[in-house]
Amino acid sequence: MRVTNCLYLGFVLCNAPSAMAELETTVVVKGDKFVYEGDISDDANETLLSLYKNNGQIKTLEIKSYGGEINLGMDLGEFVYKNNLTVEVNDYCFSSCANYVFPSGKRKVISNRAVIGFHGGASSNEFDYSEFEKELASLSTQQREETLNEMTKYMEKSTKREADFYSMMGVDQRITTLGQSAAFSLFDGEDYDGWYYSISALNKLGVDNVFVIDPPWEYKPIRSDLTLFEIDADKF
Repeated sequence: MRVTNCLYLGFVLCNAPSAMAELETTVVVKGDKFVYEGDISDDANETLLSLYKNNGQIKTLEIKSYGGEINLGMDLGEFVYKNNLTVEVNDYCFSSCANYVFPSGKRKVISNRAVIGFHGGASSNEFDYSEFEKELASLSTQQREETLNEMTKYMEKSTKREADFYSMMGVDQRITTLGQSAAFSLFDGEDYDGWYYSISALNKLGVDNVFVIDPPWEYKPIRSDLTLFEIDADKF
């Protein structure tokens, strides 16, 4: 695949393709929904928590996001799960949004054109270190060693947290990495950015209560430069 997780100095696992940069994130109340649009960020998560305190009767989070740092994604997912919110996706939910926010919903409501895209997580064995290595090259030997040590700690902590996160929800942790396994090596070339699951595959991985608005749900690329392959339940 063209895109795997990317590591950057500062210990940000930016779990989204670099070409997917979005404009400033907004979180607002619209009718009977919280609407979260843009990259998952600490500020946006805090805004949602603040809105929820004053609008606890609202039980649906509509999200449109290409993802963000994985721990912030898990922060948002834990909030959704613990407050029994419905997650609604009408357009797209990629990377940490797909990994951690979508599965956390008590109900998952998607339009018949919604794209839920995956391309790796904290437990992945495939990473694009190119940007990180460029940053390391500019550091002194001591700074490089300190940075690598901190990165190792960051990854170990994030991987453990991810395992606990999925265990809490009863979801198979392979959901973030299955498309990177040998069974799907056919798609390892330059033509694919990640994968999506059929509803039966999502169910098999522990993601249940998925409802489609005006079915059937069919994969339709939202951008010409973003290509995903399908994983169905009979493929694993």
